[in-house]
Amino acid sequence: MKKKGLFSLAGSICFIFLLVTYLGLTAEAQTKLKPPEPFQLEISTLPAGFASYNIGVAVADLISKSSTWLRATHIEGRGPAEHMRTLVTKPEKRKNYLFFNTTWDLWEAKKQIGPYAKFPFNYDEFRFVMLLGIAGNGLCTKDPNIKSVKDLPGKRVIFDSGPGKGRELVYYGVLKEAGVPIESLKPQFSTGQAAAEALRDGLVDVIYTGSILQKLPNIHLNSPFMTELVSTVKTYFVPFEEKHVKAFKDKTGHPVTLMMVPPKMFNPLQTEPYGTLIKPLGFCAHMDMPDDVVAEILRIGYENAHKLKEATIEAEIITKETLASISMPESGYHPAAVKFFKGKGIKITGFGI
Repeated sequence: MKKKGLFSLAGSICFIFLLVTYLGLTAEAQTKLKPPEPFQLEISTLPAGFASYNIGVAVADLISKSSTWLRATHIEGRGPAEHMRTLVTKPEKRKNYLFFNTTWDLWEAKKQIGPYAKFPFNYDEFRFVMLLGIAGNGLCTKDPNIKSVKDLPGKRVIFDSGPGKGRELVYYGVLKEAGVPIESLKPQFSTGQAAAEALRDGLVDVIYTGSILQKLPNIHLNSPFMTELVSTVKTYFVPFEEKHVKAFKDKTGHPVTLMMVPPKMFNPLQTEPYGTLIKPLGFCAHMDMPDDVVAEILRIGYENAHKLKEATIEAEIITKETLASISMPESGYHPAAVKFFKGKGIKITGFGI
């Protein structure tokens, strides 16, 4: 009887153990099978007229069509400074705000200079998620007598949309190395489309250019606002020089590089190779963005990279292999992005430019 009782007790214990294990496994399986809660993502890039705006619209559309639980709305933004300031001052937006950023602007933010001086924050909390593009910024004019940056003193110029922002900071730094007295310039501020209109109407003498590296090794496209400008007025491109860019970079540690655009790539009047400043662009987020949201963004980007160029030719540089090509170390990416890239065997690198 004692043996029978022991067997019965042992059997009961085994049954209970198996039941608990089964229920636990079932709960775990149910958790894995349960779809994530619906999540609304806000994507903000640049004003209309920039290639990044078109890419942002295309990415938002792909996300909403390709995910069962993630939805994305694209809004017309102003720029990296405004994006990061929004998340510094409105922490409630940090989880669901994917925004346009550049290596230039994040460098400036971490240095707490320019517009970021007024908004102290640990800017290491902003991390890239995936490549948005490789931009070029230069100078152009309607005046055929302005052939070099040394011809800029006394001229009315538009270098950026606001004082102290990333493009203006770099332009001034490079111009100083070229011996151009900054106090001799007459700066104004405007976004791309409005800047092009100001040049076309004779209100300024020189404006910044916008372009994007369409595909390797060296095929470039004008930004939409520049495409319209060169098609309506004779536009001359004013080059930057490697020695001045290198001197600025060596002194400051700024991530700017120079690339020579082949002749006639921007318009027939561009008869010589043209030195433009290269700036990696990326979709960026705060560290508070949930890992599963980042992973879903990247899953869709990875599976649909080939469709982006169908939506906008400016996105051709974005492929499965280039999603992590923002010229940033692993520490510059959201941890969930690093995990995704490693899982797919995607190199975290740059384009060597």
